[in-house]
Amino acid sequence: MREASPRIRGLVGMVALAAAILLAAGCGSSSDDEVAVQTGSLSKAAFIKKADAICQTVRTEFTNDYIKFVKSRKAKKYDSQSTEDFLGELVELVIEPHFENEIQQIAELGAPQSYSTEVKLYLDTVEGELELAQEDPIKVTGATTPFGKAKAAAEKVGLNGCAESLT
Repeated sequence: MREASPRIRGLVGMVALAAAILLAAGCGSSSDDEVAVQTGSLSKAAFIKKADAICQTVRTEFTNDYIKFVKSRKAKKYDSQSTEDFLGELVELVIEPHFENEIQQIAELGAPQSYSTEVKLYLDTVEGELELAQEDPIKVTGATTPFGKAKAAAEKVGLNGCAESLT
C-alpha cells in the first residue's frame, strides 16, 4: 500500500483541526431553519455553565467519531477529487450531525429571557459557518481559523467554554 503524500497528510491534518474547531463551537441546522432559543428559569451563570458543558461533551463525541471516520478511509488513495469528496463526507457525516445536535441542545436549554438574544446571535453565527462548510468544505478547512466568527460570537456573549473549544 502506498503511503499518503506529505501534502495529503497536511490536508488531512488541516481537516482534523478544522473539524475539531467546528465541533467545539456548537452548530446549526439547514438554512431553511431558524434557531429558536427557548427561555427558562436558569440564571445566566447557570445557563453558561450548562451550555459550555454541552460544547465540551459534543466536542468529545465529535473527536471520537472523527477519528473513526478518518481511520475508515485511511487506505484510500487521494487525488484532488477524492479529497474534495472526503471533505464533503466529513462535513455531512461527522461535522453536521454533531453541530446540529449541539445547537439544538443549547437552544432548548432554557436561556434567561434577558440573555436569549445573545444566545441566538451565537447559535446563528455557528449555523452560518456550518452552512459555509456545507457549501464549500475545502474553503473552510483551508482557513486559518475556520470558525473564527463563531469563536468571536461565543466570546462576545460570554460562552467562553464554547469559544475555547474552537481554538
